Amino acid sequence: MPKRKREFMLDIWGGPRKKASVLSANLRLAKSFFSGSSINYRTRCTSGEGRLCDIFRDLNLWNEFFWQVGLELRELTPGQLFLVEMHGAYVPLEMPEQKHEAATLLHRLLTLHRCIVSVDLNGYIFKGHHQLICDALRKSPSIRKLKLCLLTMNTYASQSFAAALPHLNHLRELECRQVHFDRTFLDGLSEFLANTESLTTLTMSHLHIEREDAVVILQGLKRNKTITTLSLNTCILSPVSSRCGFMFADYLRENQTLHTLSVTSRYLKNVIELRLIIRALFHNRTLSELNLIRFSLDNENIQLITRLLGQNKTLRRFHMVGCVWYERAPQCCINSKMQHMENFGNVSSRIRPWLVALTENKTLDELTLDMSCFNSDECRSFFKALASNASLKKITVERLRRKDVAEICRALRETGMRERFFLGIHHVIQDPVATLTECKELSRISVDSTILHDFDPLHTTLCLLPSCSHVTSLCLRVSQELFNNRVSSLIAQYITGTTVLRELELTFFFDSGSWNAVDRPERALVQALSVNKGIRRLFIGGLCFDETETGMLADMLQHSRTLCDLSFYPDDYKSAVLLVRKLSPSFSTNYTLLSMRLSKRRELGADWFTVADVVRRNFSLVTRAAHFVAGTRHKYCAAAAEQVHFNPGLVTKVQELASVDEGEAALRIKNSLKSFSELDEFMRMAGVVKESVACHRRDDGQTQLVDLGRDCWLCIRQYLKVGDILDPQ
Repeated sequence: MPKRKREFMLDIWGGPRKKASVLSANLRLAKSFFSGSSINYRTRCTSGEGRLCDIFRDLNLWNEFFWQVGLELRELTPGQLFLVEMHGAYVPLEMPEQKHEAATLLHRLLTLHRCIVSVDLNGYIFKGHHQLICDALRKSPSIRKLKLCLLTMNTYASQSFAAALPHLNHLRELECRQVHFDRTFLDGLSEFLANTESLTTLTMSHLHIEREDAVVILQGLKRNKTITTLSLNTCILSPVSSRCGFMFADYLRENQTLHTLSVTSRYLKNVIELRLIIRALFHNRTLSELNLIRFSLDNENIQLITRLLGQNKTLRRFHMVGCVWYERAPQCCINSKMQHMENFGNVSSRIRPWLVALTENKTLDELTLDMSCFNSDECRSFFKALASNASLKKITVERLRRKDVAEICRALRETGMRERFFLGIHHVIQDPVATLTECKELSRISVDSTILHDFDPLHTTLCLLPSCSHVTSLCLRVSQELFNNRVSSLIAQYITGTTVLRELELTFFFDSGSWNAVDRPERALVQALSVNKGIRRLFIGGLCFDETETGMLADMLQHSRTLCDLSFYPDDYKSAVLLVRKLSPSFSTNYTLLSMRLSKRRELGADWFTVADVVRRNFSLVTRAAHFVAGTRHKYCAAAAEQVHFNPGLVTKVQELASVDEGEAALRIKNSLKSFSELDEFMRMAGVVKESVACHRRDDGQTQLVDLGRDCWLCIRQYLKVGDILDPQ
C-alpha cells in the first residue's frame, strides 16, 4: 500500500487549521488512500441530457476517500449519483484527517454537482463536521433523498441540522435509521414536516424515540400535506395510554395524501397498537398499500383485519410479513368450531373470516400472509376463495404447515391457483419423498440436517434433487454429525449436474481441518461450482479453503457469465483474504458479478476495494442497460446494453422496471439491441449523425460507407460497438 503524502491544510481565510466542525471545504487533499492518486474535486458538474458528468470517470478515486467513512458513490439510476452505506468497507476508528477529507469531498459534491441526488449520512462522516455538511445540504441544487443512519447528535449538530431542513426544497425522501435525537432536532423536523412542499416519503421504521417526544413528530406529521409513503415502528405509539397512539390514529383517519403505510412492531406482542391502527384505517379513503411487519395477531386483530379487507375499496396491496399468529387466536385453536358457509360448505372458525373477506373484496391485487396455522382443508377453502376473487393477481405465502404440504399443494392445483401462488421463503423439508416428488409448486426448498434425527432424510433428499426440475432455489445446512464422504459426493454431483438451480445457499457446521487432501469437502465443492453454469446467487458459510481451492474459486468467479451475487463467509477469514488477493489483479474483466459480501476484516484492504469497485461498475452498467431497454435512449445506456446484455441480472432489473416476467424481459433486451443494429440507427445512437448517413460523391468511384450491403455492415458491427465511438470534447 503506498504511503499517503500529507499536505498542510488551510481554511478559506488562510489561517491555521481550526476544529473540524468549522473547517472550510476549500482544502487541499492528500493522496487517495489505496492508489496514492490525486483527485480533481474543484470542477463543476458537467452532466446534461444524455451526457454523464466528468466525475463518473473518477468514481473509484472518490470512493477511496469515502470508504474511510463506510460510504460509497453508486449510480442507482443512469447519470445520477447516490452516496450510500458500504457495509463491506473497513472503517478505521482513529483517522480524523481521512474523515475530514471525506466530509470535504461531500461538501464539494453537494455544492457543485447536480448529479448527486441522494446521500446517506453516518456517524463517521457527520461527527465533527456537522456545520460543513449542513452548509452543503442547504446549498445543494439537487438533493432528493437523505438518509440519517447510526447518528447521535449533540446540541450543536442538532441546531445545524434543524436550521438546514427548511432549505431542502427539493427533498423527496427522508429516512431516519437508528438516530438518537434531542428536542432541538425534533422541533426542527416537526416544523419541516408541517411546511415542506416536496417531501413524499418519510421512513422512521428504526427510530428509537421516547414517549412524549413522539408527540412533536406527530404534530408535524398531522399538518403535512405532501407525504404519500410512510414507514415507522410502533415505538412512536407507545405507551398506548399516552396521547401518541390517539394522535396517530387521528392522522390515519383524516389523512388524504397517504398511499403506502408500513408499520413495524418494535415488540412482538404489540397487539393493542395494531388494533388502534386497523380501526383508524376503516375511515381512510386513500391508502392503496399496507405493510404490517413482525406483529402478533390475536383474535380481535384478525377479525379487524379481515373486516377491513372486506369493506375497503382502495387497498391494492396488503402484506403481513413475519407476523405471528398469537396463541389465543382462533387460528391456533385445535378444536375450531365448524360453521356452514355458502359455496364452501362447513368451514372452521379459523378460516371463515378470511373467506368472507376474500369473497367481499373486489380491489386487492397482492396479498402476503403466513398459512402455517391452517390445515389442508382450511387451505383448500382459502384457495377456493382466492380462485373466485378476480382482482387478486399475486398471493405470497410465507410458510405452509409442513406435515400437510403435499395435501395443500394438491388443493392448490385443484383450485387452479398455481399461477398466482408464490412461496415467500424456503420451505423446510420434513418428508423429502412427498415434498420433492408431489409438490412441484415448491420451487424454494430448505434442507436442514441440524434438525434431522438420522441420516436417511438427508440422503434421500440429495438423491432426489437431481430429478427435481422445479427446484430453482436450495438452502442446505449440513451438520458434522450427518456429514460423510457420501453426502459430500452427492452435493457435488447435484451442483455439477443441475441446470435449473438459480440460487444456492450452503452452510456447514463442522471442522473440516481433519480431512485429507483427497476427501476435503471444500475441494469437491469448488470443483462442482466451477462446472455449474446456471447458479446466479451463491452463499457459502463455513469450511476453510486452502490456496488451491481459493484459486479455483477465483478462476470460476473471474470467468462466470451467470453468477451475479456472492456471499462468502468461511470459518477462517484468511480464506476470504486469499480469495480477494487472487481476484484483484485481473477481476476487471468480469462484467457479471453485481453483489459481493465478505467477512468484514481490515486485512482485505486495497485488494477488496479493487474487487468491490468492479462490482460497483458492473451494477452501474446493468442499471444503464435496463433503463435503455425501458426506453432511455442515451448513448451511454446503449453502450452499457451492448456490454452486459448477457448478464442475468439485467433480465431481473428489466423485470423490476417493466413489471414483466422473465421471458418477456429477455425478449425486450434482444429487441432493444436490434433497434440500433442497422447503419443509420447505429450512427444516430452513437451521435455521429442526426438522421441518416450520407457521403459526398467520390471522383474515383471507390465504395463508400453507404454503399456497403446490409450483410457487410452487420459483419462490421460484430467488431464495432457504440462505446467505441468517442464523445466530442
